[in-house]
Amino acid sequence: MSSSPRPADAFRPPDAYRQLLVDKIHGQQVPDPYRWLEDGESSRTRTWSARQDALFAAHRATWRDREDWNRSLADAAAPLRMSAPVSRRARSFTERLLPGQGMARLYASEPDAWDQHRDYVVADPTADLGGRTRLALWRPSWEGDRVACQFAADGGPTTVLLVYAADGSGPLGEPVPGLRHSPVAWLPGAAAFYYVSGCPSAGEPLCVRLHRIGRPPAEDEEVFGDAVGGATHFGLTIDPDGTRLVVSVVTGAASGNDLWLAPGPAADPAALEWHKIVDGARDGALASVRLHPDGTARMHTDHLAPHGRILATSGPLDPRRGPAEWRELVAEDPRSVLGDSAMLHHSSLAAPVLLVLRTRAAVSRLTVHNATDGQEMAEVPLPGTGTVTALRADPAGGPRAWFTYSDFGTPPRVYCYDATTGTVFPWQEWPDTPLPPLPVAPAHLSSPAPRTGLTTRQFTYWTSDSVPVTLFLLSRGDADDGPRPLMITGYGGFGVLMRPSYRPMAYAWAAAGGVFAVACVRGGGEGGRAWHEAGTGALGRMRAADDLNEAAEWLIREGWTDRSRLAAFGGSNGGLLVAAATTRRPDLYSAVAVNGPLTDMIRYDRFGLGATWTQEYGTAAGPRQTAALLELSPYHQVVPGTRYPATLLCGASGDAHTGAEHVRKMCAALQHATTGPAILMRRDHHAVHGAASSALEADVLTFLAHYTGLAPQPSVPEQRTHSGRGKHRAAPGPSTAVRLWRSTTTHLPYPHE
Repeated sequence: MSSSPRPADAFRPPDAYRQLLVDKIHGQQVPDPYRWLEDGESSRTRTWSARQDALFAAHRATWRDREDWNRSLADAAAPLRMSAPVSRRARSFTERLLPGQGMARLYASEPDAWDQHRDYVVADPTADLGGRTRLALWRPSWEGDRVACQFAADGGPTTVLLVYAADGSGPLGEPVPGLRHSPVAWLPGAAAFYYVSGCPSAGEPLCVRLHRIGRPPAEDEEVFGDAVGGATHFGLTIDPDGTRLVVSVVTGAASGNDLWLAPGPAADPAALEWHKIVDGARDGALASVRLHPDGTARMHTDHLAPHGRILATSGPLDPRRGPAEWRELVAEDPRSVLGDSAMLHHSSLAAPVLLVLRTRAAVSRLTVHNATDGQEMAEVPLPGTGTVTALRADPAGGPRAWFTYSDFGTPPRVYCYDATTGTVFPWQEWPDTPLPPLPVAPAHLSSPAPRTGLTTRQFTYWTSDSVPVTLFLLSRGDADDGPRPLMITGYGGFGVLMRPSYRPMAYAWAAAGGVFAVACVRGGGEGGRAWHEAGTGALGRMRAADDLNEAAEWLIREGWTDRSRLAAFGGSNGGLLVAAATTRRPDLYSAVAVNGPLTDMIRYDRFGLGATWTQEYGTAAGPRQTAALLELSPYHQVVPGTRYPATLLCGASGDAHTGAEHVRKMCAALQHATTGPAILMRRDHHAVHGAASSALEADVLTFLAHYTGLAPQPSVPEQRTHSGRGKHRAAPGPSTAVRLWRSTTTHLPYPHE
């Protein structure tokens, strides 16, 4: 009769066999004792992983505050999430997550016979496809009578595309399966559309195909393929009359993109003649084109303008005239990074205007420009110091544009800008709430919101090599009373901006009395192309990790926290950032958590999509590159006998993006080496790479709070007046709203429409 294991045994990490395996790469001795864990299907790996699951469960059972943190996250999630509307003639389309719904649904709105707005469901992923299916992407036809919807089943990376009637009567024709989040370019008449098929990571080259409604997908014609090879992403842009089709070709995460134009009747695949109008692969520049109804076009590009500028054609877009012959419409702003733009043209306007969205010191700025000469005319009043996304206008023309605004403590909300009055007002949020009859004056936007006691502050700290870095802090007003548990995060890669946007996990942490910090380290896009390039390659990634560590040291010096209360969290490339920072300075942090990280930087290009990121990280192609990657690689920097902080390594067991191998190997290496607290591995069998479920966030919050001494609080005290310490040198930011909801942000490697 077997006896139950002693309690101490439940908390002992499982033994992991250490191979005496050492590779010799360009003269470098590269040990890899846990390579056997790369085989996720072997019986030995599965047994070891199951024991890690049991170890995590044993620790989790002792976390008394876990349910309270879960409730705090639930309080920070709103009953409604709504996207900015997409207008197509009489209809507008929005994605909404309403109370009681597990997944967002697609709604349409149109005026009825009494000139009131009627809202109805167009596509419901749970009802139509069942299970854990979510609406991934959607694109209405130019006429607004059909919508191409892509659904991801059970969080998987592939989607199935279905066409829905916009009147709510259901799907049309056969589904197009096996896509990887494809863009869609509708032809006029809504009888056909172009889409992208193929998956480079699975050995399937990308290509553009034409699908005709009512015809089997197997008969879809290929009209554009990856002739050179190595393309990792295709983007599509088409004009409403179907006479110009543009394909954006991205090769590698850190390269520029090419633009190919096919003028003429796009409905006839046999007549398409392709012309390369931008050679971004040669120039290393990013470009995207916006097609105007009158045949002209404008282009966003960072060619000869690292922060981005807008070019325009003087006449109809001609494939024989490259961007060098286009005129500069909006010049580069050396202090701001170009994001998006939207053209407004209507009979109520004296002349067309162009809205230009930029980011300055990671904060959004929206300006109004003359659409003819590009001169700035005004600045659009925003609700606060935060982030604007999803800038949209009616392609058929109109005086209004819509956008979504949020900041660290304020949930996303849709706003409308009216160019006839120059005012901004909140757009409708509930299906049964009519649009406000009159715009609200801009002064209304700066009036005090309901107090929650949370304040966003913005600082600049200087690195050891004299580079200024932006740092955001979210905290309660009483955080000035002394060192607090502090969670710092960053990303530092692929030109992604770390902007002030709402995060339920950050809100719950700050509401409990902690401090949430975001460091805009090198490698991101906060300072344009140069800032991104400064964090590229193995040496650049080490600079980014040092930037994060120096932000942590600055926060300690300024009295916001101390080492016993300092935690770090990062996901994906941000997981690499945090893991590298920790192995470089294990003494600096009390606890760290990473989700879907890269950790083995010598072999990363063998896992998941790693082979497509070699321009971002570099490869072990020579002695110097190998040495640099070894110094960066967290897995290879683990030193036995070191006291590492408490570490939670999270990931999807079927991660097809970075590969689950990184989490397993890093966990084994840390458990063998550390003389400190627990090293745990958390596997999710139903998630995909980077998925941040409420269960994951509750576990991360509980783990980090457990080791930094932060207790969850069900309610937030009112903000009180305080002078703060002299060191802080920052005025309080805007107050935050009470109603909160979860937002999702998709980062694309190139600008597109």
